[in-house]
Amino acid sequence: MVFIILPIFLFLTLTGVFGFIAVRNVLIDQWGETALAQLEKAAHNIDMQLNRPKQLLSFLDGMSKRDFDTGIHEIIVDRLQQIQGVTDINAEWPSEMGSQGLKMRRHILHRLGNENYTGKVLGVTPPFYEVSFEQNIVLLSTSLINMEDEVIGNIELSMDFEQLIAQTIQSKWWNIYKAYIVDQDGHILAQTINNKEYPDQHSTKRFGQFNALEKKTLAALSTDESGIIFGKGIPPKQISGFYRLNEAPWTMVIITSGEKVLQPLIKFRSAYIVTVLFCIAILLWFIRSSFKQTTQSIKQVSTAADELANGNFSKPFKVTTKDEVGDLLHSFNRMTSQLQRGMQLQKSMEIAQEVQMTLLPQNDYSDKGITASGISLYCDETGGDYFDFIESETHPGKLHVAVGDVVGHGIGAALLMATLRALLRVRVQKPGSAAERINDVNRYLCWDTLQYGNFSSLFYLEIEPGLNTVQWVRAGHEPALLFTPANGTFTELQGAGLVLGLDADIQYNGNALQLTHQRHLLIVGSDGVWEQENEQQEQFGKERVKEIIRNYHQSQPAQIIKQITDKVTLFRGKAEQADDITLVIIAFESDSLGNNLSSPSTMSTNRSGKT
Repeated sequence: MVFIILPIFLFLTLTGVFGFIAVRNVLIDQWGETALAQLEKAAHNIDMQLNRPKQLLSFLDGMSKRDFDTGIHEIIVDRLQQIQGVTDINAEWPSEMGSQGLKMRRHILHRLGNENYTGKVLGVTPPFYEVSFEQNIVLLSTSLINMEDEVIGNIELSMDFEQLIAQTIQSKWWNIYKAYIVDQDGHILAQTINNKEYPDQHSTKRFGQFNALEKKTLAALSTDESGIIFGKGIPPKQISGFYRLNEAPWTMVIITSGEKVLQPLIKFRSAYIVTVLFCIAILLWFIRSSFKQTTQSIKQVSTAADELANGNFSKPFKVTTKDEVGDLLHSFNRMTSQLQRGMQLQKSMEIAQEVQMTLLPQNDYSDKGITASGISLYCDETGGDYFDFIESETHPGKLHVAVGDVVGHGIGAALLMATLRALLRVRVQKPGSAAERINDVNRYLCWDTLQYGNFSSLFYLEIEPGLNTVQWVRAGHEPALLFTPANGTFTELQGAGLVLGLDADIQYNGNALQLTHQRHLLIVGSDGVWEQENEQQEQFGKERVKEIIRNYHQSQPAQIIKQITDKVTLFRGKAEQADDITLVIIAFESDSLGNNLSSPSTMSTNRSGKT
């Protein structure tokens, strides 16, 4: 349950969190776009109302005396009085301008915050509150200058501020959100009155004093024309939006709580959490009820596996279902059966290994100054490498030495090796030369191998100490090495010949060599010795074998073999033994040899030492 439910729970939780964040950002962006659109619409409405009298006043700019004589200025003033929201117009023309008129102009400029201004003024002042009439007034004033840069008149226009923003404060969003109209200095010109939600806000007349979000918004609206400001928290506790008017130095501001903006998402989050917990509870119940039988079957399999590890084979399980559990029980039954057969085969292999080891010489050979020792190391339980020391029954003192390498590994190669051994042991006791014996063995072996394509290499030696002669037949095997310590040279015992078991009609040739009155070492091995690779895939090589023989040539053959196998094992390291290793070393002592004899007519020795 833990391993199934925990990933599902984590997946659903992460999905919900990332989904909540993504949808939250979308909702906030949508609210910001909607809020700015509403503010822009309201600002545009106010700008349009302010722009109408400004357009008419612009007609008076640059009027000449002739224009005054025709009364155009009076027509424009009449049109200004007809604009909705205009409450008062105060105009002074050239004939009326005196000290009082100039004083009034300075008063207007003071209200605009530009008392040192000497040119034209056309703008909107902040609402000027008249205490006596208790009404908000928006003042638009201008000094008219003709083409000769002479002041020809002053006009001051008063507009009802509440009527100017009436359409805005009657809109639905004005009453939903906390809304303001503020000037460039942060003075609140108008605001939403909602004592329940904001009990203290209506008492202040300056924006930016209520909380940190207002301060942040006030700083932003002084530099930007519009924008969205987020308060603290994720999601933000409050969000504000603002938009600046074009025709007046005022800014529309709305503030709302983040919960209002994200209310649909918060409801969905709560529903999502409840749904996830409910689904997990249902899933737990379903898993427990559905997998009860499955867990019991798995427990039985686990118990049977423990017994199997201890070597106790239980009865096969009865498979009653066709689901995964049924497949598991069926596979376990097959595994148990195959494992049982495998253990029986392993025991058979162990017996085969013991039998094969008994087929190899159990002791070293030593007689009349000739000492022979050998070893076979198999890479599997059984192998195809073979060596043998066979004493002649008809010629006492004559020694037959064989070293073979059957193709492949394992039980098949071991059986062919046993067959080769039996054929060779029987044939060497009958009359004939070394070549004739190998011809007969090859012919007999082909009866068994031609059908399957198996074969074996062989290096066969006949040693007669009294004649100081070594005769050999090389049937596709590695050449033997003859080492003479007196001059430190190696001689390869070559010879042509095909491997045994491929061609029943082939005739092998014999080779012979007479030994001098010196100590000699004859080394015959399989290619598994010098072709063994280490972890860097580097081969051991014959040169290393020769070096070991040079260093230990005075030792007995068994000791030399141990030095070679130890060095091969050390060289191999952690790499696997890829092939069987067989090595035979024969030492010819000087007291077993007679006087020096010339080489036989069938052999010759070249300068390189190869025969």
